Amino acid sequence: MAILVLKRCYIIMNLLFVLTFVLLNSAHCFNPKRLNASAVAGSSDWSLAGATFYGSPTGYGADDGACGYKNAVAQAPFSSMVSAGGPSLYKSGRGCGACYQVKCTSNQACSTNPVTVVITDECQECVKESVHFDLSGTAFSAMAVPGQDSQLRDAGVLQILYRKVECNYNGETVVFQVDKDSNAYYFAALATYVNGGGEIGLVELKQALDSDTWLPMSHSWGAVWKLVVTSPLRAPLSLRLTYLDSGETLVASDVIPAGWQPSAKYKSNNETINAAGWADAGVTWYGEPEGAGSTGGACGYGVAVANPPLYAMIAAGGPSLFNNGKGCGTCYQILCSGNPACSGRPITVTITDECPGGPCASEPVHFDLSGKAMGALAKPGQANNLRTAGAIRVSYRRAACLYKGTNIVFHVDAGANPFYMAFVVEYENGEGDLASVEIQPAGGGFMPMQEMRSAVWKLNSNGALKGPFNVRLTSGESRKVVVAQAVIPANWKPDQMYRSIVNF
Repeated sequence: MAILVLKRCYIIMNLLFVLTFVLLNSAHCFNPKRLNASAVAGSSDWSLAGATFYGSPTGYGADDGACGYKNAVAQAPFSSMVSAGGPSLYKSGRGCGACYQVKCTSNQACSTNPVTVVITDECQECVKESVHFDLSGTAFSAMAVPGQDSQLRDAGVLQILYRKVECNYNGETVVFQVDKDSNAYYFAALATYVNGGGEIGLVELKQALDSDTWLPMSHSWGAVWKLVVTSPLRAPLSLRLTYLDSGETLVASDVIPAGWQPSAKYKSNNETINAAGWADAGVTWYGEPEGAGSTGGACGYGVAVANPPLYAMIAAGGPSLFNNGKGCGTCYQILCSGNPACSGRPITVTITDECPGGPCASEPVHFDLSGKAMGALAKPGQANNLRTAGAIRVSYRRAACLYKGTNIVFHVDAGANPFYMAFVVEYENGEGDLASVEIQPAGGGFMPMQEMRSAVWKLNSNGALKGPFNVRLTSGESRKVVVAQAVIPANWKPDQMYRSIVNF
């Protein structure tokens, strides 16, 4: 576990960080004297974060990190350029392997040049900022002007800029480390050096002599995935990785050989990537044949699912899509071609509900569509035939949400009061999901809100909160930030909707 350094300075530096953040957002610009030319050209890609370091000043953090990479973090291609991530970066282990560029401009010892780091550990204490990197000593020092790394390390908590980037391990292919406890009935492995998006949303296993069946593995911890079977596994084993964000798949054929051993490492030499980004999923439907599924969906949108701009084109997501509520608001394209009634044309749906059981739980990816969305997959006049076909196979991919002419809406919870603020956030363009929500009452600073396993965010306060309220939203993956100024008025009421003038 990462441990923050210079704790005595933490509170003071954190207050300076928040003040700087507010000033930057209110000015809507950066000081060009503090950024190099490449940063100025793409300044909109950069977001603010906090940064500390842990471990040795010239080290790699820790070799018992929460992702499971062990001492590989000190060796090429990681080469100690690693970081522990706060909750929004670590993502309960799903963020392991993600790559980010980071740079500092807020201290005289900063070089302002970006360096690339990989998330290899968790920083459970990094919760005071919405995004926080607890860097290895090597990575932290790499942000400094040559010869001033010691001064930078002594600066305490830094305000830095960061952005997500593609991982590039210079010709390396994926390496699978088999867990030491694996056997013929229990197989667990960790994937390292995953190029591209880095983060893995799903791992599936296929046995020898079985050309069609991919068995979904469960996320165990960190970057480790596991599978329990009732019959002995037949090697060689192939592994299919699905990227968390793009939905692209990478197949490592026969990567685990016959006679494999626990604790051994196996390098993939035969990788196939589905560059189109389409992956396989199951589909069913629920509710009325022409309906919106349910008005009591787990995301909390209520009757809004039947109205514009959602128009009942929604879905309940299985566990991998609903993602404990973090998938609420995400958009997907779905294409059906395996049934005579299928149109072969993609539709776009939004995740607004949870499907926790049945085929939704037994398949790695499953959409339980509204009746209207299911019918939209069909040829004209064939909607009923498709609905009576039972569970069907489709292709899907993540898509940008686009609610034309609609800005973000905040629906205040019916139980909200001056000491408890809660609301549903609706109609976010782009990625659809949110990494963080912060609220600023009249005369106060921004305070982080807590996600309630849905699209509802809440804040309990010891003192009465007074409006008008500003709300700051950070998008799920790109970490873009928008601020809805005075969106909830001073005379707000529970169970009311307040429309902003902003969107991503």
